[in-house]
Amino acid sequence: MKKIVFYVMMSLVILTSYQCEEAPSLTNPPANYLTFESGPITVPVELDGTGSYNLKVFSTKIENSARTFSVTIDESSSASAVSYTVPSSVQIASGDSEGILSLSFVDDGISNSGETLILNLVGDDNVSVGSAITINLVRNCPSNLEGNYVYANGNEKAVTIERIGEGPDYVVSGDYFFGTDYPFNINDTCNEITVTGGAIPDNFGIPISGNGTVDTETGTITIFYTVDGFLDNGEMILLKQ
Repeated sequence: MKKIVFYVMMSLVILTSYQCEEAPSLTNPPANYLTFESGPITVPVELDGTGSYNLKVFSTKIENSARTFSVTIDESSSASAVSYTVPSSVQIASGDSEGILSLSFVDDGISNSGETLILNLVGDDNVSVGSAITINLVRNCPSNLEGNYVYANGNEKAVTIERIGEGPDYVVSGDYFFGTDYPFNINDTCNEITVTGGAIPDNFGIPISGNGTVDTETGTITIFYTVDGFLDNGEMILLKQ
C-alpha cells in the first residue's frame, strides 16, 4: 500500500513539474504582434458618390516612440485601383497600441455585385503580423419596391411586394404563371433584380432563378423568371399600382 501511495505521489510531482516548465513565463514581455481589427468588413459606397472607413490596427506592444508599418494591396483583390485610396503605411503613436488606416472609396469601377479589397500588413524579423483583411465594397443605392402590383402579362393577377428586413431584399407574393401563389424573393441592387429564392424550391425542391430590371421613371419591374421543368426565362412585367 505504501509503495502505491509513493508511486502516485511521485507521478503528481513529475506531472506538476512538467506543466510548470511548459507554462509561459509571466515575467517575459508579450509577443511583438500587429493585426487588423476583426473582419471581413462591408463598406457601402454611395451610387455615383463616395464612401470611407477608418480601419483599426492593433499592436501588442506599446513603445516610447511612434512606429510606422507598411500596408500592401493583395493581388487577389477584385476592386479596381480607381475605386479606392489606401495609405501605404499606418502609424501607431508613441505610448499607444492602436493605429488608424483611413480608407476612402469612390463609385468608379464598382459593379452591382460588389468588389473586394484585401489588405496586408508588412512585418519584419521583430514584428509578427496577423492575417489579411477583406473589405467588401457594395454600391449603396436607394430601393423602394414595396407596394401593390399587377402583372401586365400572363394571368395578369394582382400581387404585393414586401421588404425583408431593412435592406434591398423583398418577397413577391406570387408569379404570373401558376394559379397558386408561390412567393419568391428578389434583391434590388441599383435597379438590377436578382431572384434569390422562393416557396417552390423550399417546398418541392424545384430550382428557380431569374434576373431583371427596375424602370426608375415608371417603377415598372421586369423579371425573366425560370422554374425548372415549368417555365424557361419567362418575362414577367409588374406594373405598380
